[in-house]
Amino acid sequence: MTIFISLLSSVIAAFLAHYLATARMKRAELSKFQIEAYSSFTAAAARLAVARRVGDTTNENIDIAALNDAKSRIITCGHAEVVEAMIQFWILGGTLERESEILAFDRLVKVMRTKLGHKAHDILELKVSDALFKLEPATFSFRAGELANKSSQQDASKTGASA
Repeated sequence: MTIFISLLSSVIAAFLAHYLATARMKRAELSKFQIEAYSSFTAAAARLAVARRVGDTTNENIDIAALNDAKSRIITCGHAEVVEAMIQFWILGGTLERESEILAFDRLVKVMRTKLGHKAHDILELKVSDALFKLEPATFSFRAGELANKSSQQDASKTGASA
């Protein structure tokens, strides 16, 4: 009788371990697909918005195709709240040219982060849309290199003159 109980408990333990491992693997795969879809969508939207702002339409069809691919992957495997936020962004225009579209995109990014496990308001004060869609970083300048060289040369001439 004890052998039967041991055998039965071993079978139950093996079945339970298999079930839990399979469920964990499915969740991990789904999370991976969601992360890829979300990041592909934000990257394609940012690329398309910046290209339109600078007037570069050479790769517009490729960018639109990438955006639609990511959109379909979000609809297929995304969280319901993310799909809803994406649809709202799309209904508002999806071009990121008006403030309402930028705000909808900002909300979409925040919903994506929340659904991926980040705290709901961890980036509330950050200017996500500025970081995504500003054409150049704040310190970027072609003249900055020239000014840095001039100041370096002036510093060198001052140290050379004082020596």
